[in-house]
Amino acid sequence: MTSYDKPFKTHAQQLDLLRERGMHIASFDRVLDLYEFDRRLRLHILDAIDSVEVALRVRLGYTLGAGDAFAHLDRAALDETFTQYDGRNPIASQSPWLSSEHAKWLTNVRRDEERSKHDFVRHFKSKYGMPLPVWVVTELLTFGSAATLLAGLKQRQKNMIAAEFGIFDEHCEGDGAALTKWIANLVYLRNTCAHHGRLWNHNVVDQLGRLEGTPDLAHASGVHQRSRIYASLAVLAYLTSQLDPKSTWRTDTATLVESGLAAVGESPDRIGCPPLWNREPIWSPDYQPPADPLTVEHREILRQFECIGTADAGLIIDASSNAKRRASAVRYHRARSELLGLPVGNTYRFPVFQFDTTNACINPLVAYANMAIEAKTSPWDAATWWSTPNINMDNTTPMDSLQAGILTQALIDTALFREDSAR
Repeated sequence: MTSYDKPFKTHAQQLDLLRERGMHIASFDRVLDLYEFDRRLRLHILDAIDSVEVALRVRLGYTLGAGDAFAHLDRAALDETFTQYDGRNPIASQSPWLSSEHAKWLTNVRRDEERSKHDFVRHFKSKYGMPLPVWVVTELLTFGSAATLLAGLKQRQKNMIAAEFGIFDEHCEGDGAALTKWIANLVYLRNTCAHHGRLWNHNVVDQLGRLEGTPDLAHASGVHQRSRIYASLAVLAYLTSQLDPKSTWRTDTATLVESGLAAVGESPDRIGCPPLWNREPIWSPDYQPPADPLTVEHREILRQFECIGTADAGLIIDASSNAKRRASAVRYHRARSELLGLPVGNTYRFPVFQFDTTNACINPLVAYANMAIEAKTSPWDAATWWSTPNINMDNTTPMDSLQAGILTQALIDTALFREDSAR
């Protein structure tokens, strides 16, 4: 029998058919109860995603805008995997419509700019003209467009935003890769909710990753938890707590899941809950999100630099094939104050401006200045000196002066002598 040959059946007749096929508890009231639970769950999830979406747009605008008002238009300000297409592909090279992900994203943004009726957009257009700066553009982005832009940022920028969401890696730096995966999953979840898709026992396609690095979410990293919505609920619980420690979304979620599933006679396992899930700290009314492992001051200083770890620093300054010898070389130069290492967690992070990669060494001017400002004894003060505009350098930072090729030993001596005299 084809679908066109099937006879019409009332709701009661359809339920009788389901019972004949083995669904002995099928009833229309139970179907309605499941629908109502699913509807409440969708609305509850959308409430949390709204908060995450707004926070992401703000942080995207702030992080990109700190470098340039139109950084979102500048290919050099974004990750090259986002801005390039394969020029070796003969079809792509001759077909402008087969453009980079960045170009496709910009096409959508420009369409939204033209269609926007927001007062702040009309005000900016009439007063300043086009293009719109990034902090205005981010207010127009959909959650999906914001996720695309996040994925297209340079890794350092992703890490900076991740740190503001309380997501850290083993080096106590922001884990931008984790944040990107989490946001992609939440976009998928948001679209499922917005289109009224069944959610409570939904088989998640765009699954979460990198949960193991966050202790409060490690219990949700199993295959079953990620293939259902439990892992997404746990991530939203974590993020909403980071954004607002007084938020009750977590406890409201636990109550909704427990009471909703009990009312329809379903096990928490159906939505991916692990055993004893409700005893996990993240669902406790007394839960406090983990604090940033760095102080606010030190985190802000760290934001000023692109950094690498000991292993990568060793590869630059020591040609040895022995990893231990390379690490020893890094420790030696840091101990002599020639190399600035910022203590982060149980390791050190080394600002990359210090290295002369062409000659495979520490820049001699950097080593000279680091020794003068006692980088080993006072690393955070030394980092502040490098990243603070200096009146003796035409109000540019020593780091910028170095990269511009205008820093000299005499200029370093003059700047430090005048600073000492001012004290």
